[in-house]
Amino acid sequence: MPLIRCAKCDQAYDIPGVVAVRLASSIATCDCGEWLSGSKAAVLARIIDASEIRELDVQPYRVDAAAAAPAAPRIETAPPARKRSLRVFARGANQSIDTIFTIGEHPLWIGRKACHVELADAELSIRHCSISVRGEELVVRDADSHMGTFLDGHEITEAVLGDGVHVLRVGSALVTVEPVNESGTAVEPIALDDLSTVDEAQLAHKLRTSRSTNPVATRAVLVCVEGPLVGQEFEIPDSGLVIGREGHVRVPDEFLSRRHFEVLRDGDGTVRVRDLGSRNGTFLNTLPARNTKVRSGDEIRAGVNRFRIEQRA
Repeated sequence: MPLIRCAKCDQAYDIPGVVAVRLASSIATCDCGEWLSGSKAAVLARIIDASEIRELDVQPYRVDAAAAAPAAPRIETAPPARKRSLRVFARGANQSIDTIFTIGEHPLWIGRKACHVELADAELSIRHCSISVRGEELVVRDADSHMGTFLDGHEITEAVLGDGVHVLRVGSALVTVEPVNESGTAVEPIALDDLSTVDEAQLAHKLRTSRSTNPVATRAVLVCVEGPLVGQEFEIPDSGLVIGREGHVRVPDEFLSRRHFEVLRDGDGTVRVRDLGSRNGTFLNTLPARNTKVRSGDEIRAGVNRFRIEQRA
């Protein structure tokens, strides 16, 4: 049924359809005297000849204030996240971790301090990365760390952990993570109380912001630090360098393929290393390099050779 309200006192009337169709050519008034319906023409016609315009009594259809109040909207609450368990294995210089954690509402933190997995001697940020539950998935996120988070050899800001064993490189540490069905140590919130501690993530963010607002022209250089070409340097042009027994940089090493790997620069100056289908593989630090972002100071290993990427002004 149509629900009409008085514009003056907000009184509501629930009018049946058979009555509502007559409102346009009739006059109806509220208790307070305000007109509810009726055109100006109907009002004038009633003044001229009251018998021609019918006045409708809408009082039987009056609705009390409680009934007229709209029902409060029902708030749909999201179901609680499913708990997932994860086996974490990490080995540092002075400590090792082999623990099953059960993650629910709160994320699992990996870092140097105030974290569930602490590796104090592995060049991590205070809070380097986290692993949390999103729906049915386990999600690993980098916490704007100063050295980056790498999942199975690829730098990530956020990635989903599938089934099986995965390798996280955080700082100089390798952390093995594997989703399991066993229950383990419940992950609870953990606070960082020492506010005087310097967080490298914040410093790195400020440094990147400063560089973006005040860019400094740099050039990328490939330096051989071990192998037949030790000590030699090769500037990386925009078109890239191919390294192998044949290519732009020729290395007399029987363990290298003819065209073993290449280093190239993206449009924003980022350097990447890409294996060219070599028989013995190309490695960035300790992990296989397929098409992997390289940071200044990272080392590329191929055959008996080690190369370092340096950014210079």
